[in-house]
Amino acid sequence: MDNNFENNNPFTEPNSNTEAQENAGEQPETEKAGNSFDAQMPYGQNAQNNPPRQNSVPPYTAYCDTNSGYMPYGYYPQKQEAVKKKSKNKKLGIAIAAVLIAVSLVVVSVFAAFMARKGKTQNSDEKASVNAEIPFADSQKGSESEDSAQSIYKKTYESNVGVLVYSRNKSTIASEGSGVILPAVISGNENNKTYIVTCAHVLETSSAYKTVIKTYNGEQYDAKIVGVDSKTDIGVVSIEKTGLKAAEFASSSSVSVGDTVYALGNPGGSTFFGSFTNGMISAIGRPVNSPVGYEVPCIQHTAAINPGNSGGALLNEAGQVIGINSSKIASTEYEGMGFSVPSETVKEIVENIIAHGYVTGRAVLGITFTPSSYSQIHSAMVQTHDLPAGSLIIYSISQNSDLANKDVKEGDMVIGFNGKDLDDYNELLDFVEDGSVGDKITLKICRIDQNYKISIFEVETKLVEDTSDLSENAN
Repeated sequence: MDNNFENNNPFTEPNSNTEAQENAGEQPETEKAGNSFDAQMPYGQNAQNNPPRQNSVPPYTAYCDTNSGYMPYGYYPQKQEAVKKKSKNKKLGIAIAAVLIAVSLVVVSVFAAFMARKGKTQNSDEKASVNAEIPFADSQKGSESEDSAQSIYKKTYESNVGVLVYSRNKSTIASEGSGVILPAVISGNENNKTYIVTCAHVLETSSAYKTVIKTYNGEQYDAKIVGVDSKTDIGVVSIEKTGLKAAEFASSSSVSVGDTVYALGNPGGSTFFGSFTNGMISAIGRPVNSPVGYEVPCIQHTAAINPGNSGGALLNEAGQVIGINSSKIASTEYEGMGFSVPSETVKEIVENIIAHGYVTGRAVLGITFTPSSYSQIHSAMVQTHDLPAGSLIIYSISQNSDLANKDVKEGDMVIGFNGKDLDDYNELLDFVEDGSVGDKITLKICRIDQNYKISIFEVETKLVEDTSDLSENAN
């Protein structure tokens, strides 16, 4: 695969990859993620003739090699979000993000910092009176005599599933990914369901799409999306079926650099269903940016993963799941650098999603943004009026955000908060990430009018809980 950033004009692709695929009669794409943004010009394009637009796409969309039939996957590495425990390797995480592909070949519907998108749940009744626990088995190192690669595959292949996303006409496969059957202990009235974990970027949460789970023996079951968490790139679906073989999970805290690992999944979708590769752990706690810019400590490994592997299992030498494969570096300069969400993170997120439909307790401002430096107009205004270098352009405002009722508009810039200039936008991200629901914050706003004159004012708002409903108006 060629370098993902060499396409000359990433803003002229069709508005819908699915429609383009159906019209052109192309093969299904591997892994579909979210609703694609309309492919309008970004802020700053044709700046001399057009004022800032309220609905233009965030700039800097990364694309795969279209010469090989790959479609754009839409990773936005400029959107950063700070984590509570700052990593000493943050710069490395950002550098990796510059070439990171979420093992996906299509446009990703992503929502940057302040609002990690958790897609709209398709079955709200599934949230009621449900508790879940993902049990961890005792971690085992395995031995050559007892746990050969062949025996590990035999132990695990039935717990691997295909995640098929059907397009608008409900008859054409728009994309495919991998999934792992969960050993969830469910209390409540959910005894007739089987839960499956996959990657958030694999799933399409729009009701216009249909999710189907395909098992190792070719059987298919209609699935409901329980919830997705794009911050950690974890999604959960359920099917009305029991008796399937669940995977065994072990704590990722027990793994060590140099451990042998195996990846089980479906590179290329159903074409290579159940592929099994091996490698070793290269690093632990590697900070990698998720599609929404949130830094997730991941397991770095060398087991071969490709588009379609997303959502599949990373296994230890005992055939236990220690991670969910989420991303890789796709570049001619890199080889054998895959990343998995650790099972400890997966457990926490999955249990929250099954119980509530989203991850509870996260405070957000409820906006999406792009740095001012990615817009010709806004960048020029920052320089001309000596505005702070870390100024952010508001791309969208959630309907559940407290700012939805304030005098703030899409296209406005945040140039400071709580009496401080925004010289580095990570300062604002840190405040939000470390904040609690209900915390108050005063934003300093800069508005550019049709004549390119600016007005500066302050708005007091508060942080709200990040729920799946937050993203509805940003589709």
